[in-house]
Formats: sequence, structure tokens, C-alpha cells
Amino acid sequence: MTSLHLLIEDDYIDEFVQALPKDKVRIVEKNFDENKQKLQTAFKAYCENNTQVKPLQNSMQDLKIWLDQKDF
Repeated sequence: MTSLHLLIEDDYIDEFVQALPKDKVRIVEKNFDENKQKLQTAFKAYCENNTQVKPLQNSMQDLKIWLDQKDF
């Protein structure tokens, strides 16, 4: 796949995205690579020292906060 960066007017973005063929185009958020690296770092830390793991409820609350901050 080829990566392509576009600047699109905010009021046109929904229409633009709907016009793209779903089987040919994958939309990746701007900081995907940064988030991927953070996740890999977290997994590595867990594998090396899994005694310092957050309870699931705390992790889910953190995830909810992160998702609420995202502009989907």
C-alpha cells in the first residue's frame, strides 16, 4: 500500500471519506505510528515486569478517557 497525506476541509471530510471505496482504502489516524510505538513499549514493559499491572477497571477507565479525547 502507498501512504498519501491529504489536507481536506473539515466540512467536506465526511462526504470525502464516504466516497472512498472501503475495500481499497484504509484510513489511519495521524499519529498511528506514535501510538503503535507506545503500545509496543507497554507490551514490552508488561512482559518484562508483569507484577506492576493495572487492574482491568483502571485500564478501561484510562481507555475511555483517551477515546473521549479523540475527535472521531
